[in-house]
Amino acid sequence: MTEKEYLLHAFESEMIPKIYGFCRLKLNNQADAEDLAQDICLEVIKSINSQKQIENLNAFVWSVSNHLFFNLLRRKKHGDTVYLPDNIIASDDTENEYILEEQKKLLRRELSLMSGNYRRAVVMHYFDEMTCEEIANKLGKSVGTVKWWLHDARIAIEKGIDTMREYGEKSYRPGSLFLSCTGQFGAGYEPMSCAKRRAAQNILLAAYKQPLTITELCEELGISAPYIEDEVDFLVQNQLMKEVSKGKYQTDFVILPGNNKALANKIYEDCFPEFFEKLIGFLESKKDILSEKRFNTAGFEWSRLLWVYLHIFPEIQIGFYTHANKITVKYEDIPLRPNGGKWIALGYDSGMCMPERMTWEKYHAFDGPVHKSSTAHVQGFYHWWSNADSSVFFETPVEVFFLCREIIKGNVNISQLNEEQKYLFSIALEKKLFVKTENGYAQNYYYVNREEYRDLVSMGEEICRELLPLVHKAYSIILGEYEKTVPEHLHWQMGNFMTNGLNYLVTCSLYEADKRGMLSTPDENNKEWLSLFATE
Repeated sequence: MTEKEYLLHAFESEMIPKIYGFCRLKLNNQADAEDLAQDICLEVIKSINSQKQIENLNAFVWSVSNHLFFNLLRRKKHGDTVYLPDNIIASDDTENEYILEEQKKLLRRELSLMSGNYRRAVVMHYFDEMTCEEIANKLGKSVGTVKWWLHDARIAIEKGIDTMREYGEKSYRPGSLFLSCTGQFGAGYEPMSCAKRRAAQNILLAAYKQPLTITELCEELGISAPYIEDEVDFLVQNQLMKEVSKGKYQTDFVILPGNNKALANKIYEDCFPEFFEKLIGFLESKKDILSEKRFNTAGFEWSRLLWVYLHIFPEIQIGFYTHANKITVKYEDIPLRPNGGKWIALGYDSGMCMPERMTWEKYHAFDGPVHKSSTAHVQGFYHWWSNADSSVFFETPVEVFFLCREIIKGNVNISQLNEEQKYLFSIALEKKLFVKTENGYAQNYYYVNREEYRDLVSMGEEICRELLPLVHKAYSIILGEYEKTVPEHLHWQMGNFMTNGLNYLVTCSLYEADKRGMLSTPDENNKEWLSLFATE
């Protein structure tokens, strides 16, 4: 490829969108912006075709764009004009005033993108008029280091001002990240609580595939460096990111698409029909036992119980499979975390926008089974249509589940609650773990005692020989889909995440059972807790 061909290709693929963005920013009228953009493109192409020496295409396009824009101002300098911002008054000095204002804006832009000590040194020296010695004393550094920062900052500013910058897609269309974990979460529900803010979520998404500097993160998110630095420091401290080299940060846990309909379809088509037939046949054979009071303390109909059993029995099979094949990281090998937790974070990227909620998506889990704690022995499976992710689970105090358990077991009478218990029970009612009916308060979720849970696991063992080959087939499909997309440094924890993909077996089971009219209809009282499973 000749130099001319290279420049033309780079201009067409990289610069044209930036030129139009520049024109729309400067001009209020779309037609005028398009005309100016066309003039700029023609001038640049003409220069490239004339074999003009262009060392820096970005800087050259920026120069041509500004030159033609100011020519336009000259032609329009008499009277009011839509081409000037409201705070600029048209006059004979319009061009000079506007150029000065633009230079100030560019300087502020470059400072906002500059990280840490470089930005502080520039502000102290040029804005606060401090000497290098004063800056060194304030920051606890040598004078030579301060002079080095100022020298590098001036070079960066000069280069940046000549750059036609473009913010990344996440600056105007941010993604969403849902966090879960394997192991034991921290005292403040880390890691789930660490990425509630949209800025933190998009930093983690942006720096997943490759490490990024603070400046690169600023450009991608369209946020100034002081705010990005705070978020990055917080994420590094909580071990969701790490500094992989000087000034470069990368997300330190696996993130996969939270809604991969194609993968769910492939599992459904390739191995699910046989899985469901064997599973539902087994459950029907155990219907009388599983409907008994000791397994059905809430007195649910079979169609309501299936919401739980189609969740928990595939989970039992997945547990057998991962344990037998040593796929996941052992609990003793999971890292201890700063705030008392022992976890591996799991991330689900919902994409830039939520998908249209078609028939299939309404059964898809936010993050599969999530566990309250080793002491509460509660887990839930949340569906897109329920408008609830696992936050509703983790925001419910564990003491509420303890109280509900004692009420269900008959150890506590609702009519004789003390003040503290009344408060906890009010939360249970608010969260709809119990609901008030004309016959009194009714349990609204599934619970079994420890002995009954052991019996459920034993029942699951009865059918594992038939189901585990199909679980293995599903896992092979998932591994083939994602193995190459996970950064290599995260492969050691990949098994913990990939096995979560096996929850598509639950998704498919709920979809198929509903299609066959086997499931109860969700309502406002139970849609968040349909698949909640609790035990001692």
